[in-house]
Amino acid sequence: MRGERTWRRLATALACAAACALPSPSARAQQDGAGGQRTAILEFPNLGPIPGSVEPALGPGPGALAPSMDLIGPGGGTTPGLLGGKRRTGQLPKGGRTRAAASSIAATRGLELPESLPAPTLVPTAPGPAVIIDLSVLDDAGSADGLTLDAAIERTMTANLDIRALRHELTQADADILTAGLRTNPLVYMDTQFIPYGRFNDARPGGPTQYDLNITYPLDLSGKRQARTVVARMARTTLEAQFQDVSRRQIDAVGRAYVALQAARIDALAAAATVRRQEGFLGELRRSATPAEPRIADALDHAAFALERSRSALGDATEAYDDARESLGVLLNLPVEETARIEPQGALRTEFPPPPPAEDLSALALRCRPDLRAARLGIDRAGAEVALQRANRFEDVFLFYDPITIQDNSPYGKESASSWAVGLTFALPIFNRNQGNIARAESNMNQTRLELASLERRVAAEVRLAEREYRRSREALEQLERDVVPRAVALAKRKLAEFTAGQIDADDLQDHLDTAGDVVQSLRDALLRHRRAMLDLNTTVGLRILP
Repeated sequence: MRGERTWRRLATALACAAACALPSPSARAQQDGAGGQRTAILEFPNLGPIPGSVEPALGPGPGALAPSMDLIGPGGGTTPGLLGGKRRTGQLPKGGRTRAAASSIAATRGLELPESLPAPTLVPTAPGPAVIIDLSVLDDAGSADGLTLDAAIERTMTANLDIRALRHELTQADADILTAGLRTNPLVYMDTQFIPYGRFNDARPGGPTQYDLNITYPLDLSGKRQARTVVARMARTTLEAQFQDVSRRQIDAVGRAYVALQAARIDALAAAATVRRQEGFLGELRRSATPAEPRIADALDHAAFALERSRSALGDATEAYDDARESLGVLLNLPVEETARIEPQGALRTEFPPPPPAEDLSALALRCRPDLRAARLGIDRAGAEVALQRANRFEDVFLFYDPITIQDNSPYGKESASSWAVGLTFALPIFNRNQGNIARAESNMNQTRLELASLERRVAAEVRLAEREYRRSREALEQLERDVVPRAVALAKRKLAEFTAGQIDADDLQDHLDTAGDVVQSLRDALLRHRRAMLDLNTTVGLRILP
């Protein structure tokens, strides 16, 4: 009777959570890391800008025109006609292996953020029985005074070091506008003419000695300074849109890090609860069971092995939780002591009405995406570059003014004479009328238009992919919750009853519990996938249409 009561208590303890098993967090960490990794289609060697150099770290924006050799001015210097003097460095868009990474399709050149910290990859443990947890852990809302996703995004926009560093590009663009609007300085020239070797006399007449003061003022008759200022202002406006796109992508990075933190917390809680449950069960089994019975001894061995695996899984889950905190702490620019205490607030499951249809989402993205706005502004900037190159056809006209010329007649005993002079110096536009740079600027404008058309099409495709992933992840999650999980729970309960009745042994029972654990693992992954799909859809559209 004592052994029968023990098996009944065992069946009761296992029946509460028979279908709530998850494999070791090391495998989940590898799966999550692979799912969120974004691999490039083709990599280009790029050492990046020299730290501390005055070259823009963002690269040339949409519509930028690189200077050519024709812009070399008199004296070997470059003419002040073009801003952002870098050759185009277009990059192929980065794409991921999964649809969840589709938000990187329309990544534009310039304004790149540092790579995110890699997802923790743990050494996989030996395969064994599943870790039993409670399904309610998946809906745990976390600490009431923990960090919310909204608070994480707000802090990132104000405290993130990468965002703060890139914000200085706007200040530098303001300095470029100031530089473009500066006028060319006038020239002052003083000279003395007719200085004799010795003295002038009747035998050697000459002079009189002459003293001149000349002022040369350059006249920009073709409007080059105004055209430069327009280009600089358009570059600044385009840069603002690019900065907004950086914020959009950084919000996506924060959302992914936050969801990874929620998932790691659930894994750590589940592993800790499993260890406590198995320790209690093993202690009760040792107190009440008869080790001499073969089935009891077999059950003790299984329980002891399962407890050791659960303790190892708890260590891995705790490490993964700390790694997730570290990744989010870097984005939030939190001190190390605060990073170790980050606790997420809010459940991984979020109920919300479905988003609008894909056609409406595509229309929203075409209106709201800041990278598209930057590309459209790039066309205006390219047009301003064309106007600038046309203004550069004509060089400045130099107005020469000599306010006073003094002829020294004192050696002749006569009164000195004074006079003034005026003149113009200008280049004849016979050979060089800036034809090459004008043709280059016009080609650049056509290229920018094609880039915008390509980007619009890719953004529309990206929205369709993200909406399709959201819809499919929701369907998969609903199917698991409606059909698969209840059937797995019922099957586990039935097998527990058969084990209690002695119809199956412990190995057969553990096989069925492992199957139930795979089902719950699928439920956890489906929940995580759907939450990420919601955030990806927000990033793709450029608006927060889902929580």
